Amino acid sequence: MFQKSLATSMLLLLATPVFAQTSAAPPVIAQTDLNDCLRTSIVGAGDQMTVSELKEACTLLLQQKVIALTEEPVAEAAATPTLSSSEANNGGLRERLAMEALNRSNRFTLTPHKRNYILPISYKDNPNVEPYIGVDEQLQQLDHTEAEFQLSIKILLREGIFDDNGHLFLGYTNHTLWQVYNRDISAPFRETNQEPELILSFTNDWEIFGFRNVLNEGILNHQSNGQSGELSRSWNRLMFNSVFEKENLVISFTPWYRLPEDKEDFPGDPRGDDNPDIEKYMGNFELSSAYKHNDDIFSIMLRNNLRSDNKGAVELGWSFPISQRSQTIRGFVKYFNGYGQSLIDYDDHAQVIGLGFVLTDLF
Repeated sequence: MFQKSLATSMLLLLATPVFAQTSAAPPVIAQTDLNDCLRTSIVGAGDQMTVSELKEACTLLLQQKVIALTEEPVAEAAATPTLSSSEANNGGLRERLAMEALNRSNRFTLTPHKRNYILPISYKDNPNVEPYIGVDEQLQQLDHTEAEFQLSIKILLREGIFDDNGHLFLGYTNHTLWQVYNRDISAPFRETNQEPELILSFTNDWEIFGFRNVLNEGILNHQSNGQSGELSRSWNRLMFNSVFEKENLVISFTPWYRLPEDKEDFPGDPRGDDNPDIEKYMGNFELSSAYKHNDDIFSIMLRNNLRSDNKGAVELGWSFPISQRSQTIRGFVKYFNGYGQSLIDYDDHAQVIGLGFVLTDLF
């Protein structure tokens, strides 16, 4: 869910991290470089972005470029700006929002939504073949090891709906499980989940117990595996997402309401509900958190139905730099335990561990 909660707190470019992955003091930036960035970026910046916000975003962008090119601090020069102490303590989400605003009006830029990643190795303890019995004989011969990847982007539909706040986005996420090593059944894509959503996002500055509520979202969400007949799985939800941060810690809470559907008149009825008990396994909310320590980002997602049978899931993530000189791709380890790794497996309990790469991270 944290991946969803950070759906509106995205990166500058699809394959470019949003802020410097370093715990050292931020490098100073030459005034000439800052001026060049301001001149270049003003065309694509959001209509509601102030000059101060534009300067802050350009400073962040230039700092991450310097860190990517050298491990040593750059020499300080005259008239070289750095972020103020208040700006430096704003946290990762504030930096991401500033970077997004920098390119909000640039139609040549794709904005990441959730994490974008590739896991060449995704090992599942007990492959779920039950949905394919009597439907697809080949998919009853699943390997334990497959590949997993996720592509997630969003586009701005309208900015500043309510004066200088309220941004409407269209998001899309594609999550795929690929039996790439299973040559006996021609290495099929066994499951692909598509998730379009309409997101109304509001930034905020309210504080409680030292945590700043930086983001609130109302979301209309559809998720489907694009199959027909007895393999079809889908549901529609109204969701609310609220994100809090304190320095390098981010917490988000996303409850939802499932929009009701008609009952099936027969198995595979295209007009009926493919999975009427999905909330029993996928739960009614997600609670997520992420923490940045030095160059590493640790994340946890909890999903539950708040019932006595205690269905749900937990997902642990760890992303880390592969090279100090390259911030574009990071290593990624993910562990999942519970129900709902994918829609076809929503009622199957599984343990899955994956190893691969993150192209765009949480923050």
